[in-house]
Amino acid sequence: MKRQIIWLAVIVLTAAAALAATGAASAGGATQVDGIQTLVSVGDPYDPADDVYRMDGYGGGRPALIGLWYTRSFVYGVLTPSGVVTATGTEEFEGCLDANGDRTCGVTEPAGTLSFSFEFSGKFDLLTFAEQHGRCHHPITGGTGDFEGATGVLHFKDDPVAGCAYYSGHLSLGG
Repeated sequence: MKRQIIWLAVIVLTAAAALAATGAASAGGATQVDGIQTLVSVGDPYDPADDVYRMDGYGGGRPALIGLWYTRSFVYGVLTPSGVVTATGTEEFEGCLDANGDRTCGVTEPAGTLSFSFEFSGKFDLLTFAEQHGRCHHPITGGTGDFEGATGVLHFKDDPVAGCAYYSGHLSLGG
């Protein structure tokens, strides 16, 4: 009996390690994602609602979103004399969940679009209008394709010196 329990424990631990190593996303289970976002093109410089970004991962088996990110609406909130800015709006991701972290969209990996609302806050230099720091919160509001019924949230932290934003969060696929 003791030998059977040991073998059962070995099988369970091996299966759990295999699932963790692949970063597999299953229906109802959350997948931790993180990566980097870089600006591809700027629309109207006075209206960030036209901006397009590239989403990428770090590789090394870490799940990420790979594709393009579009700002669909942008509404300014607070604008203070000290340079603090808040805003809300909507954004959309088009691409895949790179579940195995190889920085490509494999044919078996979930793909489609994800819709988000967002809340942004940042600080800007009043003389140059350069961003000093910023962050935003993006809950998922909808999805298409393999992302239909998806839930989750992403958090972004801007790196104005590097000209990018780092994101992390979780994504649960519907179904």
